[in-house]
Amino acid sequence: MAERPELRVLRLAARQHGVLQRVQAAEAGLTRWQIRHRLRIGRWEELFPDVFRVEGTPRAWLQQLKAATLWAARGAAVSHRAAAALHGFDRYRPGPVELTVSRVLRPPNDVVLHVTQALPWRELTAVRGICITSVTRTLVDLAAEDPEPDVRAAVDQALHRQWTTLDKLEVATQRAARRPGVGFLRALLSLYRGGEGPSESELEARVLELLESAGLPRPERQRVIHVGGRLRRIDFHVPGTPILIEADGYAHHAGLAAFEKDRQRNNALTARGYRVLHWTWAALRDRSDELLVQLWEMLARSASPRLEHGAMSPA
Repeated sequence: MAERPELRVLRLAARQHGVLQRVQAAEAGLTRWQIRHRLRIGRWEELFPDVFRVEGTPRAWLQQLKAATLWAARGAAVSHRAAAALHGFDRYRPGPVELTVSRVLRPPNDVVLHVTQALPWRELTAVRGICITSVTRTLVDLAAEDPEPDVRAAVDQALHRQWTTLDKLEVATQRAARRPGVGFLRALLSLYRGGEGPSESELEARVLELLESAGLPRPERQRVIHVGGRLRRIDFHVPGTPILIEADGYAHHAGLAAFEKDRQRNNALTARGYRVLHWTWAALRDRSDELLVQLWEMLARSASPRLEHGAMSPA
């Protein structure tokens, strides 16, 4: 027995976050009169031209994204900040719908369109059933429009979580040679190729930004120090000083055992002449000026440090 058109439509909408195109409804077997009737009595709602939301499905950001891609149809993908949020970048949250399209369209309200000559399949992927620019292409798009600190943090996260690679980014910058922001991406790649790998967390990226904004020298990262008979890995060392900065995330340091281990390590470092600053996410967000004042005061007192011989020797 053939499946009823209504059931086919509902099954399709369920796979598409509760939305479908007019042409899809027609292909499922509904007539123009049946479509108009559903709209008139409120069983369907038109979100975009010829794209409908089925009554009873939850309103959500993903639904808006899917509906927008169905409206734009071929040669379109979620991109830029919307793509970054969908991929899971820490600095990006669900917000306006952004699409990159390969032809000129008149966007509905609350949709940001970016027009490109071509959107190759190699630069696209699917997330939650939604066509979206790849992580690598998204980074190139962000570099063209967003602040450099946000782009740097996104590149760090993508490389650290292995969402992309240096080789893929390098190829992408070559293809997009004339786009804004590509020069900054190339500078980052050069830095990473030289051994200055991406920071291990968004928290560490914020520490680097704060130090750079204050005009301080770029610190040594992930320095290994031999202390108390063990190798200790330190987040940041201010060059030429005994000052160390630890970026303390709650998830990593929570719990009694972790607390005791941290105090043990700090005592061993202090005994060797080091001075340790602990910078948390909340402090970086709410008291960054205070952190810099403390650091400057410590630098003034440590103008001519006398460390135990070999204390800063890497393993």
